[in-house]
Amino acid sequence: MTKDAVRTAVHRFISRLLENQDDFDDNSNLVQLGLDKEDIQELVFHLEDQLGLTAFTAEEDRMLKTATTVDDLSRFLIEIGRY
Repeated sequence: MTKDAVRTAVHRFISRLLENQDDFDDNSNLVQLGLDKEDIQELVFHLEDQLGLTAFTAEEDRMLKTATTVDDLSRFLIEIGRY
């Protein structure tokens, strides 16, 4: 799993959540894009399944509290992919 593959998957799923809105980048704020905590949690669960990753509940909780940007989500998925 490469960083580019994770980034592409994150962008693709966010775009679907936003009804194909593509005018965001890695530094875009998740809340400003209109994503709430449930959207972000759904995104993470979907991407974990898609990428074959599993995170501990504590890791997911930490990420949900600290992730503010699109890049934060990508970095989290790359981090749990290293286990």
